[in-house]
Amino acid sequence: MNIEKLIKTREPYQERLFESFLIENIKSYEELMNVYQTYKQNHPDKTIILTLDDLGQAEYTSGHACDYNSLLDTEGYDLTGLDEACYDEDNEHLGHLSTPSEYFIIRENFLKQTKGIDFKTVCEKGISNAEDDVIDLENINESPLAFLDPQVILKILPVEQSYEGLTGFPNGYFDADFSPFENYALSKHLFETYNFELFGIGASFLGFIRNEPLKDNELKALLADLAKLYNTTESEFEKLADILKNKNHLFLRYTE
Repeated sequence: MNIEKLIKTREPYQERLFESFLIENIKSYEELMNVYQTYKQNHPDKTIILTLDDLGQAEYTSGHACDYNSLLDTEGYDLTGLDEACYDEDNEHLGHLSTPSEYFIIRENFLKQTKGIDFKTVCEKGISNAEDDVIDLENINESPLAFLDPQVILKILPVEQSYEGLTGFPNGYFDADFSPFENYALSKHLFETYNFELFGIGASFLGFIRNEPLKDNELKALLADLAKLYNTTESEFEKLADILKNKNHLFLRYTE
């Protein structure tokens, strides 16, 4: 596999706060994960996040989530000593975030709003769980490539914890969905409980990965957590359990 043939430089306005790359012509999920692992190994002090399903919608709702939750607001921050590109000819801050030196602002704005939100809070959201939703979970965990957008963005975020990857691509905008901060709490819970690292964010799904498949007792505990998360019974996930036995990834829906 020639990774260079898959990667193209991408610099849209909203991603000037960090490096990002466009990935196209992915032939398999395994190929995509090889790209992910290569970048992860090359940037051990950062977090790699891939976009998943419906890129256009995911970027659209992420932009709205930033605006709605005031994640780009600079009020209250010391704006001296930033990259010189942050200032106009009168040495005044431009008023918007435009360089990696300002990433700490969106990160801090995000983390301030995660206080008091934990996994129990997320479960109390009451997100619906129709039969089709369960089938979607089964299908994406069995065959992830079928759910991925033809274009995938690889984001290199200046945060150490995988769940902080949401600070660079916050998603969860509609009232019935998990909010960006509830997605953060969910991702943190899965990391601390099962060592699942957040690696992907789409318009409807979050993607997690660990070094090996879950052990039997871990899988049983995870199913209990999923029953709480989606307000249903563990028996709903019997087929999903069979799928996950031999997988080291987990895809979860955060939308209704």
